[in-house]
Amino acid sequence: MRCQYFYFNVLFVVCLSSLYCVLTVDYEDLQRLEFQNCPLKNSCSRMGASDFYERVCECDPACRTFGDCCADSGMRLVRQTRPQKCLNYGNFTHQGAYVINSCPTNYAGPVEVRQQCQHDNFSDPIVSTPVTDTLNRKTYLNRYCALCNNASPTSLTTWLISACKVYDSSTRVSWADIHYSSDARKWGVRREGRFEECDFMFDMPPSVSGIVRPCRANIVSTCHPSWTRQNYVRDCASYMTVVTDARSVAYRNPHCAMCNNVPVTELMCLSSFVFLRKSKPFSFALLLDVNRSDGDVVGSTRSASETCPSGQKYDPFFKKCRTLVCALPGYTMVDGRCMKQ
Repeated sequence: MRCQYFYFNVLFVVCLSSLYCVLTVDYEDLQRLEFQNCPLKNSCSRMGASDFYERVCECDPACRTFGDCCADSGMRLVRQTRPQKCLNYGNFTHQGAYVINSCPTNYAGPVEVRQQCQHDNFSDPIVSTPVTDTLNRKTYLNRYCALCNNASPTSLTTWLISACKVYDSSTRVSWADIHYSSDARKWGVRREGRFEECDFMFDMPPSVSGIVRPCRANIVSTCHPSWTRQNYVRDCASYMTVVTDARSVAYRNPHCAMCNNVPVTELMCLSSFVFLRKSKPFSFALLLDVNRSDGDVVGSTRSASETCPSGQKYDPFFKKCRTLVCALPGYTMVDGRCMKQ
């Protein structure tokens, strides 16, 4: 059996305090790896002003916070702050946006808000959909997370719900088929007496595309649990250069791939073609958009075919007229808007 050995010149690893560590790997070491390197995509000195989808890492100061810095950015400060989730959206595997998915440690509001922020049961999709704070330029996993982070309700733009995807199903599904199962605590469809769960798919409103921090979703960012060589573990966490293997599995960088037992010779930089816009392959068309000129209203819908009494709106999920109320604890409906009590 032929063995391959890889040597990496780790310049220094210095933990300055409990808040952060500076992890440094020289870009030349990256070049020495036997993978299909891509300087025009992963080197700050070569990529220029390329589009996000044309590169596999970032060079701006904000990359310190989000942990997506290139190896030669000179900014790879890995802070132990509250992590942000890379939320996959749209119809592409690696298309994502950073969202805040936790409450501050000093949050003293209702326990339900913290629980729903971190473990939302999605019983009310309109409250559970991601929102972007256009004032503070932050995006939250849902309105519970926005609430416990003290975001102003009047500056929130709700994301679009594009579909509820039923896995392993070729049958065409419509909104009318979707129901909430209180037993399963999931949305889905009932076929032949059996309940099949579905997952809601989101899309970003065009109005916030310049605010949201994009990310590369569904990538392997840690070493395999059985891996013991700590230098690889550190290198895997210290920079980003997204690569894919022969099975099209994406990894944060070559070190993350190697510490998951992937031969380095299989690796190549993530292709920009995975982000190209196509017609959406979802089973049914976009229906819900709660961003209206009269405020974020529970139960708003684009459909004009449904009429409801004054003070109510048609809810496409529960398929009935709903009185305009706020599902967020501590808020009440005032003139069609959710206002803090």
